[in-house]
Amino acid sequence: MMPGLRMLAAGALLAAGALSAGAETVLRFSDYGPNRGTRAAALEWFAEELARRTDGEVRIEFHWGGSLLGGRDTLAGVGDGVADMGTIVGFFTPRELQLYNIGDLPVDNSDMWVGLHAMFDLARGPAISAEFAAANVRYVTNYTTGPIQLICRRPVASLDELKGLKIRASGPYGDTLARLGAEVVRMSQADVYQALDSGLIDCNQNYYYAMVAYRQYEVAPHVLALDWGQNMSFGIVINAASHAALSPHAQQVLEELGRDFLDHLARAMERTEEEARARMQAGIDGHSITVTALPEADRARLIEASAAAIEDWKARVTANGADGAGLLAEYLALIAKYRAEKAGSAR
Repeated sequence: MMPGLRMLAAGALLAAGALSAGAETVLRFSDYGPNRGTRAAALEWFAEELARRTDGEVRIEFHWGGSLLGGRDTLAGVGDGVADMGTIVGFFTPRELQLYNIGDLPVDNSDMWVGLHAMFDLARGPAISAEFAAANVRYVTNYTTGPIQLICRRPVASLDELKGLKIRASGPYGDTLARLGAEVVRMSQADVYQALDSGLIDCNQNYYYAMVAYRQYEVAPHVLALDWGQNMSFGIVINAASHAALSPHAQQVLEELGRDFLDHLARAMERTEEEARARMQAGIDGHSITVTALPEADRARLIEASAAAIEDWKARVTANGADGAGLLAEYLALIAKYRAEKAGSAR
């Protein structure tokens, strides 16, 4: 019988024991979010496929809503064995995962399928794999937030109109908006509704599906469709010992499923984004939004402005002894590869 790793924490690590019944291994999975929405449904699909493809040898037991580990604690917690698997957000661990945080750079790609496959290949390469190994975890697969938009209290039709606006934004996207003349405000998404309603901020960096989830369309009826980059320093890891305890067949299934998950998630996310945008434009609860496309000339300016944030990341990781330029070149080459692959398959 193959044991599964189960480690409980209560102030300190108390015990490690198997969660097994017959030939079944149960992997405890920690996720900071609730069990609802597109990403949660995709995780349920992942778990069902893992059980099916291993003929019941491996099963996932979900712990939602940060009930086992908070989002900021997941990388360390999975590394320590508090959970066998978990959802990590690179933004929470900038030192431990400085290279994996390349996924949050405002590169010129908002295609979710292309981005997911590029990040998957990059994260399995030697540089980022070494980061994960240092944290005592192995990379399994990736998520994406989808492309970034701006939802605003009043119409905004160009980059020039961002000057002087108070915009809630984060990471290198916020840095870029600041370079374009916006007054960037940092706050959690949960606080944005009240800030928009009161006029504390004028716009918010977000995604269509999250605008619906947080009901921001009620207080900000205008969207500037930036279709700008994605946040993809965002994925699934497994404890190194938990992975080693799996049979060779189960390990192979997990590897193949990690890649299959990208296609499943991309389709689901694209559908969710389209549906959320259509619902808001059609009107929800008596509220509807207008969507203004960013002019093509402004798109070129946006990508040019984004280059400074990318250079900042490259300089920072290079100063820390990593090959930032080499990793960035590899990432951009992978984006180009999968963009061409998708274009070819569409013919």
